[in-house]
Amino acid sequence: MQIPQNIQENADMKQYTSFRAGGSAKYFAKVESAEELTEFKEFAKEASLPYFILGLGSNVVVSDAGYEGLIIKLGKKFSHFKFDKETLTAGAATPLSILARMSATMGFSGIHLLAGIPGSVGGAVAMNAGAYGEEIAQTLTEVKVQEENGTIQNYSKEECGFDYRHSAFQNTKSIILEASFRLEAANSKELLDAQAEVLAERKAKQPLELPSAGSMFKRPVRGFPGALIEQAGLKGFAIGGAQVSPKHANFIVNTGCATAQNIYDLSQLIRDRVKTLSGIQLEREVIFLGKF
Repeated sequence: MQIPQNIQENADMKQYTSFRAGGSAKYFAKVESAEELTEFKEFAKEASLPYFILGLGSNVVVSDAGYEGLIIKLGKKFSHFKFDKETLTAGAATPLSILARMSATMGFSGIHLLAGIPGSVGGAVAMNAGAYGEEIAQTLTEVKVQEENGTIQNYSKEECGFDYRHSAFQNTKSIILEASFRLEAANSKELLDAQAEVLAERKAKQPLELPSAGSMFKRPVRGFPGALIEQAGLKGFAIGGAQVSPKHANFIVNTGCATAQNIYDLSQLIRDRVKTLSGIQLEREVIFLGKF
């Protein structure tokens, strides 16, 4: 079987993930069109390999042993946005932080408080990302998706199955290509001031100076992950180079030499300890690819 020209073999995934840890992908490709997506998915199917769609890699860790499949990263042609009055349309690879900052600058509210979220539009839609009272689902109007069979479909907000950190696109073969949002006109200075305030709060309370994947665990029905982890006596606890941040306990950080297994083992220890002490089962936000 011939490997398509643009596919790399044994690509080191550290440079593509925010944790800066982990192993390689057996195959890796950047795509610039829906047609290329179809081509690479067909290659994975013919090779009987799993595939994974990567955005900015802000919530993914690849096993130290590698990922025995194809990782497809959405390229620059999926990173674009356009304002048409209050309607914002953006490609799936567009950094959410850029959209949030630009919308505030142009005087549109609705996503301006999401400026500190490090992921892409596609990832943000898939997990219904949110912060400071704003969620993607609140302003989203339509999502353009490539289905498993290669067809392009548009989903309305109602068809997206949004819930807390959840959408209908999780755990499916549907690939988000583009999303549209309906924002509201507002005073630009007020929006930028509010945005600067939440960014300053993030900087003060979160360990942004070290590699991480943001919040490790979703908020449970009762309590908050950071408080539960701290109550379990794990704030500052480390396994190898992976540490529960002394600054915010719902962050696992790479202090410089963390392996993917260190990160996974620490997250599992946290889940076990919190479950034992509080009866609450924490659910990871981070995706672990490969064998752990």
